[in-house]
Amino acid sequence: MSNMKSLVKKNKMLYSFCIKVKNRIPRKFYYTKDYFKIIELLKLDSSKELDFEKYRNKKLCELLKEVLEYVPYYKNLDLGITSDDVTEKNSFEIFSKLPIIEKKIVMENPEKFINIKYKKSELKDETSGGSTGEGIVLWRSDTENLLERSFYDYYWGKLGYKNSSRVVRMGCDAIKSENENPCEIIGDRLLVSPYHLNDKWIQEIYTTIVNFQGEIFHVYPSCFEYLLRYMKEKNLRLNGYKGIFLVSEVINKNLLDMCKDISPNVPVVFSYGLSENTNLAWGIYENDKISYKCDNVYGYSENLVNEEGFCEIVGTSYWNYAMPLIRYRTQDIGKIENGIITNLDGRNQEILITKQGQKVPGITICVDTFTWNYVDIIQAVQNEPGKIEFHIKPKNNFNSNIKESILKSQIDKWGEMFDISLIIDNEISKTKSGKVRLVVNNMRLGSRRE
Repeated sequence: MSNMKSLVKKNKMLYSFCIKVKNRIPRKFYYTKDYFKIIELLKLDSSKELDFEKYRNKKLCELLKEVLEYVPYYKNLDLGITSDDVTEKNSFEIFSKLPIIEKKIVMENPEKFINIKYKKSELKDETSGGSTGEGIVLWRSDTENLLERSFYDYYWGKLGYKNSSRVVRMGCDAIKSENENPCEIIGDRLLVSPYHLNDKWIQEIYTTIVNFQGEIFHVYPSCFEYLLRYMKEKNLRLNGYKGIFLVSEVINKNLLDMCKDISPNVPVVFSYGLSENTNLAWGIYENDKISYKCDNVYGYSENLVNEEGFCEIVGTSYWNYAMPLIRYRTQDIGKIENGIITNLDGRNQEILITKQGQKVPGITICVDTFTWNYVDIIQAVQNEPGKIEFHIKPKNNFNSNIKESILKSQIDKWGEMFDISLIIDNEISKTKSGKVRLVVNNMRLGSRRE
């Protein structure tokens, strides 16, 4: 048994060493030409030299010709249009005639969205799904996965990020079981398990991060917020970082303000996207407001006023050809004007129903500083209209008086719209990738990019 453990340990060390070596090889030696083509297009867009309309029409023309010829779902649409009919001049007009597709259609007919030019054995599949366990099976080529990465490499690269940067990663790829140590160094990355951000482990996690001497944080916002709250309580700092990259979850102003307080000179980059790879937008925090700028090179984002009267985001990527999703309903709420998304909310399941039947975006649930002083995790759960259960995982300094104060605070804020209850819950569930949702509406459920 000891020999087996020794072998596993040696193999991990060898793997980590190989990753380090690879990270120091210039990208030009093993990345595709399209990767660098995207980088050049992003430079043009950043310098405002990219003609948005001309570029959009060109990319839509290429994409429509492909799907009308080789993707069964689009080829069989009864539109009276063939690939030969598409030109750069009419591509946007034809694009606008294509039906908006829902998640359910893709879930029920995944094979119809796969490009027949691709061999399935050469593609990689992944499932995008939420707490329902239901999701879309997505098929991507290695090249497309690399092209997706190019957008992040470019924007993160502005802050000095490169393959060999020392990165602290808190995300799904860092998850460990409860009986394991939460931290592991692989190559140039320190992996920190989201499941271990609690009183038992937080000091050791902080110490390990300090000793690692990283340059970049690449983290789930909820995980990073837990670390920052601990640092603020202990009056701790982290020095030497070039950037904080927040990914996968909805961003709130409290977190961004906390980043400024703890690391005032470290830039924060956050974005909006999803596993289906149909939309990408980059976060802006100005004048105490959060918005997102749609990436013109990545794809085309538009709005649909959905059944509930909200502006829903619909997306099309210019770069997915193995399994292209055109005019895909994201189920995310956000108004798009002049390429800027405002009032971005999560999936439709994060909309809360009041006593009066009104629909309130879940992002409006805001946790105050007093609550965070006594609570490790809080989650607003709605199981029926007009009622909200606040599930909390208390800290050691929590007591019955604090419970009453938190409950009163929430009743003062929401009592007219909801019946409020407070439930002590030391086992608040996380998604399979280690996230905690602030708002869970069990009447409607969905997913977000992991």
